[in-house]
Amino acid sequence: MQRDDDEDARASRAVVRQGYDELADTYASERGDQGNETLLDRLRADAPPGPFLDAGCGDGRGVLDVLASERSVAGLDLSQEQARRANDVAPGRVVQGDMTALPYDADTFAGVTAFYSIIHVPAAETPDVYEEFARVLRPGGVALVTTGTEDWTGRNDDWLAGGAPMEWEILGREASTRHLEAADFEVFDAVGVIDTLGDDRERGESQLVDAESDDAEKLFLFARLDR
Repeated sequence: MQRDDDEDARASRAVVRQGYDELADTYASERGDQGNETLLDRLRADAPPGPFLDAGCGDGRGVLDVLASERSVAGLDLSQEQARRANDVAPGRVVQGDMTALPYDADTFAGVTAFYSIIHVPAAETPDVYEEFARVLRPGGVALVTTGTEDWTGRNDDWLAGGAPMEWEILGREASTRHLEAADFEVFDAVGVIDTLGDDRERGESQLVDAESDDAEKLFLFARLDR
């Protein structure tokens, strides 16, 4: 059973990597600013001094570049193409890698962000991601992660009408909070977001809403390492 689970996880990881490699241009044009600076301003205000890691950094635009304006940064992405592009934003500081096994020493970062990235991690491996975040964060460090409003698993074989597949295993607020707490995080705030990626709705400058709003399609959870 464990072997089957491992094979499923590897297959899912390959689909996600392929999708972000092949659709890098399409994704860059579709994923607009959805209130990122508002969220990052709050995160930086809550974080202790020190560098930030953007885990699942994509091409580096919208998060890594904003953080780099004030802090030392590092980025990591599963996709080789996304990591290559992000290195244009933070030269020499972005690597291709897996969030379940971060290539960084313990107590390295003051903050970790994971915008729309953990939602692609197999649910069984999500606790490993949060344990890794806790390992590389300094005491009192903060994390900002995108989760679901509820649990949902899905696949799209023609993601963004680009001809490549994509998969998601999204954990909702309850499960995500439980896993964060098990990794010694305290969730101290949540913000909802109307996620317009891939649909016909007009994107505004900010799509952030109250976490309890019926309009919220995903959540951003703020969590502090409680050790």
